[in-house]
Amino acid sequence: MFIDTHCHLDSYESHSKISIEDLFNSLQDPNRKDLFTAMPKKCIHVACSPKDFHRGIEIIESKDFIYGAFGIHPEFPHATDEDIHQLNRCLDHEKAIALGEIGLDYHYGSEFKKEQCRLFEILLDLGLKRKKTVVLHLREADEDGLNILQNFDLTPSKIHVHCFTGNKDFAQKLLDLSDNIYIGFTGIVTFKNAENVREALQVVPLNRILLETDAPYMAPVPYRGKVSHSGLIPYTAKAISQIKNIEISQLYKACLVNTKECYSI
Repeated sequence: MFIDTHCHLDSYESHSKISIEDLFNSLQDPNRKDLFTAMPKKCIHVACSPKDFHRGIEIIESKDFIYGAFGIHPEFPHATDEDIHQLNRCLDHEKAIALGEIGLDYHYGSEFKKEQCRLFEILLDLGLKRKKTVVLHLREADEDGLNILQNFDLTPSKIHVHCFTGNKDFAQKLLDLSDNIYIGFTGIVTFKNAENVREALQVVPLNRILLETDAPYMAPVPYRGKVSHSGLIPYTAKAISQIKNIEISQLYKACLVNTKECYSI
């Protein structure tokens, strides 16, 4: 049993042309083709663009097992005061359990580093003041990301560094910042060219790991390049359990505890 701590269900629908209703029905079908897929216990849907907030509310209200995170992704560095006001309103929803994803992405949009950093600071401050779990997107921005995090007291919130793509040194520096930091791993751990992520996983303690898909992206092998969904977590979990040299059941049990600690669900 597992929880998908980070997925974009609206994007899943648009990429796959399959409704989330049909997706979850198929995952509960004992006659499905791939019996290594499974139905998640819960999902956290992430709406990280102001234009997606309304649909995000609809999604989290559609199923008891779907919760929400609302944020402004660094690809929108010119977010307005009105965008942030709308974000604040979404965070008032009883099923909005996190602010995110927010952060820095220098793989795309590196020409707006200054604007990204400023928005990150504003939104991180908002999440900490509201004592919401904060979901971070940090891609190719290790130094600036660490510098910003070090300037804040992170104790009011749990922090989920989602879809980790860095190296073991960056992972260790993040973990050293606060006991409240958890690191999420996706299907990337199964990719042939992701040795850096597997090495990073080695230094992350079992009690700081979260399972996620980032669906519809990052589908694990043997589905790499296809549309990802929450039911594919067993492939990622199997890879992680092998890297950590533990039983997959032990990993699932630990990650359920970690998710409850991080998200209170």
